[in-house]
Amino acid sequence: MGCAGAYCRKCSFVKTIGDGDTTSFWHEQWSGGGKLSILFLRLFMLERDKDSTFKDRVQKNGSNLAFSWNWSREPTGRTRSELDRVVELLQSLNFDSSSTDSWCWSFGSSSSRLFKVKDLSVAIDAKLLGNVSSTHPTFHNNFVPKKIEIFMWRALKKRLPVRVELDKRGIDLDSIRCPLCDDDLESVDHSIIFCKYALDIWERLFRWWGLGSFSSYSLPKIISEDSNISASTRGSKIWQVTKWVCAYFIWKNRNNKTFKGKCAIGPVTLSEIQVMSFEWISKRSKLQNFDWLVWLSNPSHYLNTL
Repeated sequence: MGCAGAYCRKCSFVKTIGDGDTTSFWHEQWSGGGKLSILFLRLFMLERDKDSTFKDRVQKNGSNLAFSWNWSREPTGRTRSELDRVVELLQSLNFDSSSTDSWCWSFGSSSSRLFKVKDLSVAIDAKLLGNVSSTHPTFHNNFVPKKIEIFMWRALKKRLPVRVELDKRGIDLDSIRCPLCDDDLESVDHSIIFCKYALDIWERLFRWWGLGSFSSYSLPKIISEDSNISASTRGSKIWQVTKWVCAYFIWKNRNNKTFKGKCAIGPVTLSEIQVMSFEWISKRSKLQNFDWLVWLSNPSHYLNTL
């Protein structure tokens, strides 16, 4: 149930009182503090029509309120004190009796409070990812399938089943060292970035893009559009896609080694990254003049030309 006439962070939608014709006076949380039937139980027990609407009990005449009660007996003592508190609450309530009752989206930033998927996405990211949403607002990239976005989200949240994380959850393993290089413990950062096999692929990716040597990168940096790269909005998204696909194929390579005993060498993985990222970008972005040969020879050409 929503909260009408008051903003409540616990509710996704709030109900705004207009004429009160569809708002229960006693059973809805229009006060923002809870249902009146619970907050003022003694008074509620005196109510003859317990399903009465807000309109049945309160009418607005200019700036004044007129109350219409239907008690089984007149409130006295504690019940009279409760009635005084209800009246005080009603006097402070701001509503427009010339409009109808309505529901509105509580997370919206605009005055209209219209529901927007973007507002919901920001709210979910803020809850699940902490400050990541504000620091890296470009987590969503429609040039890749959802499975890649989900993979990157899981990597950022340390939700990939690497050996260190499995060990934390009490799963008995023979070893928690990296199955590829055996040089360090297998954490998410090590598996995706710092394993020597992963570093080799990142180095090849950066050389392919003509961006020099790969160094000092982190998962948040890989997920975000790179502010150190001079590029248009579309160019930044293309560069971001390439990094995400690279991380995804590094993880696939790790799984192939762990479960099948196979490990693709760097040039093979880079070729897969080139093919897959080109297919996804060309089909999902609907960009014109996105050429395969240019993509292979000089992908940084697309940083500012689209």
